[in-house]
Amino acid sequence: MKTLCIVLLSVGLTSGCTRSSRPTPEAKKAPSSVETMIDGATGRTAVNAGQKAKAEITRISEEHNRDLDAIME
Repeated sequence: MKTLCIVLLSVGLTSGCTRSSRPTPEAKKAPSSVETMIDGATGRTAVNAGQKAKAEITRISEEHNRDLDAIME
């Protein structure tokens, strides 16, 4: 009984000491402060936001038109 307790205790203590075999996720590269400043000064950020909004509005409009066409048939 004493031997069993010692074995179980040693297994329990060493189980947390192994290294994980999972690869660590790579960090996302953030833009530098210079790139951020240039993007802001040239208006690139605003242009990208406008293009994204236009694409979203177009997608919603096309979906709405498809729904209306389905109702009219």
